[in-house]
Amino acid sequence: MIDLTSLRHPARRRARLTLVLLLTSALAGILTGCVTPAGAPLADNPMNARITDPAARRQLQLGQPVAAADIYSKRAARSRDPEQQQDYLLLAAEILFDRNLGVEGEERLAQVPAELATPELTQRRDILTAKSHVFKGDAEAALAALPDPEYMDNPFQRARLYETRAQAYNILQDPDNELIARIELENQINTPEIIQRGHEQIWQLLTSQSQATLRSMTTNVRGDVYQGWIELALVHASAGADTDKQRSGIDLWQERFPLHPANPGFVTTLFTPNGFEMKTDGQPVSQVAVLLPLSGSSTATVAAAIRDGIVAAYEESGKSRATPTLRFYDVGDNPGYVRTAYNNAINDGADAVIGPLRKEAVAAIVSQREVPVPTITLNTVESSGLSGNTSNIIQFGLAPEDEARAAASRAIGLGLKNAIVLQSSDSRGDRETRAFQDAMFLYGGDVVHVAVLPEDSYDYSEQIKEALSIDKSDGRFRLLSSTIGEKLFFEPSIRNDVDVIFLAITSEQARSVRPQLDFFHARDITRLGTSRVASLSDDQKNNQDLNSIAYPDAPWVLRESMQKDPLYQSIRQNFPSADGAYAKLYALGADAWQLVSNLDALTRGERLQGYTGALELSPEGHIRRYLDWAQYVDGISTPVDSVDAPPLPSIRAGSITN
Repeated sequence: MIDLTSLRHPARRRARLTLVLLLTSALAGILTGCVTPAGAPLADNPMNARITDPAARRQLQLGQPVAAADIYSKRAARSRDPEQQQDYLLLAAEILFDRNLGVEGEERLAQVPAELATPELTQRRDILTAKSHVFKGDAEAALAALPDPEYMDNPFQRARLYETRAQAYNILQDPDNELIARIELENQINTPEIIQRGHEQIWQLLTSQSQATLRSMTTNVRGDVYQGWIELALVHASAGADTDKQRSGIDLWQERFPLHPANPGFVTTLFTPNGFEMKTDGQPVSQVAVLLPLSGSSTATVAAAIRDGIVAAYEESGKSRATPTLRFYDVGDNPGYVRTAYNNAINDGADAVIGPLRKEAVAAIVSQREVPVPTITLNTVESSGLSGNTSNIIQFGLAPEDEARAAASRAIGLGLKNAIVLQSSDSRGDRETRAFQDAMFLYGGDVVHVAVLPEDSYDYSEQIKEALSIDKSDGRFRLLSSTIGEKLFFEPSIRNDVDVIFLAITSEQARSVRPQLDFFHARDITRLGTSRVASLSDDQKNNQDLNSIAYPDAPWVLRESMQKDPLYQSIRQNFPSADGAYAKLYALGADAWQLVSNLDALTRGERLQGYTGALELSPEGHIRRYLDWAQYVDGISTPVDSVDAPPLPSIRAGSITN
């Protein structure tokens, strides 16, 4: 049983919470596959095949790429053969760059001499130089540094070149040339798993484009493989959530492109469910294990809030019914330990598990060959590239993407199908924008423009004018005035194909954006954001600049009736920090307990009323959160009715299900 005496000291946990939202780089490569979860066998791919030193392979298996690179740097220092020495130095840098450790990779690259023993070594060095430029965001320099593939004999190194070229064009937002590079990349390899991941990255690229962009790309003469990918993406985008239309479109596509590399395997998986199956037998859970990084240097405060939410919900449920045994397991900072802790919990008799929390730890559990009991994770990962059995795993968390998808659902529910996105330049802005785009495209809507707002200025007039096409209107006026030689009265007009603006920005940015949108005649266009736009204070005068912006959030934050909820009252009374930045973490813990207590209802398709939202299990084993909504009116955040589109089909790189 749990020891509650150590949980009653909320004052010890009142330090200000800083949540760092981690985003795996959109530029991550496919040749090394997904990052190997700590403790998992080293992935079988061409890059790892070149790492033959047993100690280095072990370090990679433990999730320690810097230590693995150190081993090869030391081997280089001991070598008397210049060619072998250079090979080891390059391999050390490649290990790091291929795992998106650009700073560490640049340090190893600096150790490589300017003059190399063979052309192939020089080509490898040039590719790493280009990767260094990609890491710093200098796409033009990256493209200039790459060697000519026609003079490269090694197909694996050619593949690395085309991958780097694709990453550079991704930075330049040039989907045409990025697609060409990714197609060429696949032509260099014959490993089915890597080709599948290549297909997934192509699909991710194309499903993030607007229909207008895709239609413009069909005019490029690039060959049947290129054309086939574009038409497949258009089939998907134009059908939206209509799966019958999707299937009929796919059938026609397969007739048109019978020899396309995505046909039949990848295309078939678009309509193949993930196969999630919760192994419940109707018997009540008797022991629940909770895996949390309670002693983690960067996660202890977050983990403690979640733990306290679980305990509070456990105690509240115990007032009306028998409750199972609850045991906590501290997994600390090392994600490699989580599998050991998980197995210890099972051996101790747990027949359900809550946790882990960190993404790396969740990936380690998801990638296990066997997950013997129902497991509610407290974070989410993309499982398409992980080799484990995802049956019995329910992924649950407070992902920013949930709110962005909710905004897309509201837009479609209101009949608004053409959006502009204004996003912050940080990783959260990227994540929210991508999730909103994906949902809009899947619903059959469109995102006609994305503008990234600068960090160092609150004057967004240039970005807003471009997004609203006012710059084009202004250009036409100046041309007309110059042609007739007279000064004319001019009132700029905005584009007429936009009916909603999505704000993936901070509250401070929103205070500047809203008045500027009004100034540029976009007052009547609906504005939707995420909970980031909400003010941390109730200063009505200061919040006037947020007027008209609607945003979603958890019922714990927005629902007025929550004030009367016994669990809400108990947590607020015992943990004052539950009223601030920690609030939704307590709610996450409480909902995790509710999920593990209602597994049968979840698997029957019932929607549970939770504190982080209405909770529903998707076909692929993720919890969908249906959120509450509010809108700023006269500087006050005011609850408004929720409006949702029809249920959104699940979408991964490899599946679409209802």
